[in-house]
Amino acid sequence: MSKKINKYISFILFLIVVGSLIYRQKKIQEVLLSYETQQAAKQIPTLAPSANLEFRVGKDSQKEAYEFTATVSGQNALELAQSQAKLDLKKYDFGTMVEGVAGLMADSKHYWAIYQDGEYAKTGIADIKLEKGEKIELKYEEIKL
Repeated sequence: MSKKINKYISFILFLIVVGSLIYRQKKIQEVLLSYETQQAAKQIPTLAPSANLEFRVGKDSQKEAYEFTATVSGQNALELAQSQAKLDLKKYDFGTMVEGVAGLMADSKHYWAIYQDGEYAKTGIADIKLEKGEKIELKYEEIKL
């Protein structure tokens, strides 16, 4: 009986040690990622967001399109859009996806399309670098199959 109790206690201690190592690893990753993000933010000069914001009103008085204009060259489209509107984002391995803008969420029939100077963007919003005066648009569009 005592051998069984010793085995259970050893097993429980093993689980606690492994669990704490996994937990600490996640915490370490969060701390490192936070540190790397802070360092990257220090290296990137702060760019003034554009004050030019246009939108189209759709059903239920929700805005269905947003247009942002870069005020300086090298401006990141995601940062520019986030400075002007509340974005709901989801990060994937392939990049960041805009799931909602100002509370209007994508659903099974609609999505947020990204246009760069009037043309459908070839990359995700986080990968778009804008030149001064270049426009980025977020449009709530119907999914057509």
